[in-house]
Amino acid sequence: MPRRDVGLRAELSELAAMLRAYVVQETVGPLRGIGRYLLFGFLGGVGVSLSVVLGALALVRVLQTETTVFGANWSFVPHLAGAAVLIVAIVTMARAIRPKDDAARLAPDIERFDDGATERGEG
Repeated sequence: MPRRDVGLRAELSELAAMLRAYVVQETVGPLRGIGRYLLFGFLGGVGVSLSVVLGALALVRVLQTETTVFGANWSFVPHLAGAAVLIVAIVTMARAIRPKDDAARLAPDIERFDDGATERGEG
């Protein structure tokens, strides 16, 4: 009887080790992947945001220094152009982030395609 008891204990400890390894594989691995995904997404977002702001600032400076049209009473126009660039960038990014339409909205409406057959009592 002791021999069977030792075999059962060995199998139970092997089962526990295999279960522990499986749980680590299915939780830690995906969490690391999500962490990398979030890190690169955050760094990309910071990079894009910084480049858009610096691009708008460059546009303002170019319009102020390289053109003579925006002097005196029109000195606010370069700032409006820079603000317009930022607004377009914000709208573009917001539209890219927006969740796509779900399948329920894309499914055809059954009542719309039955041609009124149920109202006439034909179907």
